[in-house]
Amino acid sequence: MLTTSEITFLRNTLVKGTKVVISTHKSPDGDAIGSSSALGLFLNKLGCECSVIVPDAFPDFLAWIPGNELIIVNDENPELAEKTVSEAEIIFSLDYNDTRRAGKVGPYIDQSEVTKVMIDHHEEPTGFATINFHDASCCSTAQLIYDFIDELGKLDLLDPSIGAGIYTGIITDTGSLRYPSVSFRTHDIISSLIKNGLEHFKVHEALFDDNSVSRLQLNGYAVSKKLELLQNGSVAVIHLEESELIKFNAKKGDTEGLVNKALSISGVNIAVFFRQSGDMIKISFRSKGDFYVNELARDHFNGGGHKYAAGGMSMDGIQAAISKFKEVVPSYV
Repeated sequence: MLTTSEITFLRNTLVKGTKVVISTHKSPDGDAIGSSSALGLFLNKLGCECSVIVPDAFPDFLAWIPGNELIIVNDENPELAEKTVSEAEIIFSLDYNDTRRAGKVGPYIDQSEVTKVMIDHHEEPTGFATINFHDASCCSTAQLIYDFIDELGKLDLLDPSIGAGIYTGIITDTGSLRYPSVSFRTHDIISSLIKNGLEHFKVHEALFDDNSVSRLQLNGYAVSKKLELLQNGSVAVIHLEESELIKFNAKKGDTEGLVNKALSISGVNIAVFFRQSGDMIKISFRSKGDFYVNELARDHFNGGGHKYAAGGMSMDGIQAAISKFKEVVPSYV
């Protein structure tokens, strides 16, 4: 996916002493943090001076990932984040296709005149980058990081720490390898990571087997008290208001995967999770089979994403957002 001239440019640029910034999207998830940390560790092996800039904090269950020491959180230190971007000699944009998705870090990137490299798997990139390493059919940006390293001819630099980030991104963005976007290439890559020393079971345990009691109680409450089935049981909706999140002392990431629990219900083809965060309602969409949610998110909720996994938002209040969803969803079922 890289041209010969692009490969030559990158090989000549990504050398000892080059200041590199890796950026990712708002509310960074496993793919965003995993791919960013993996790329950062790889580029450091080439001798680059890497920093990862994220717009806001990421969930605690991702804090163990090797390379997290490279991360600067803009919300916590905006002066350092802006300065670091301004001094970069090349910028990588990971897991987003529009600088608006990078929140307050987006304008820093827009103002920079250095080469920008987008590595992403979302549809319809806006064309802000100089070099585009893009494949909307790929299951995760983390898989593209492996392919990027491969195209540079540097797979010999893979180690368990880089592999942990790549594996984290693949596993979290594929629902533990169960989505249609998973290909034989995905499994080949995981096999390669394990051959290079990755202890994949430890990554899985860190991601999914380290729950707090309050998180389990919140998820139990959401499923038992806040689940609603629509369209003869083919659509599932869960919503949580801010007061309920406070009641269960919810931390960032505590509702991660909740929408997938709703989608796992027999007969459900579309699942949606509404979460109140101040004046904003954050919405997660999931689907399966012949039902796609990216257009629904884009057309009605200021969002977008993949066919089977998308996100959106509303500023109209949680009840208004749910009512709007109930009004429009019949045309998508």
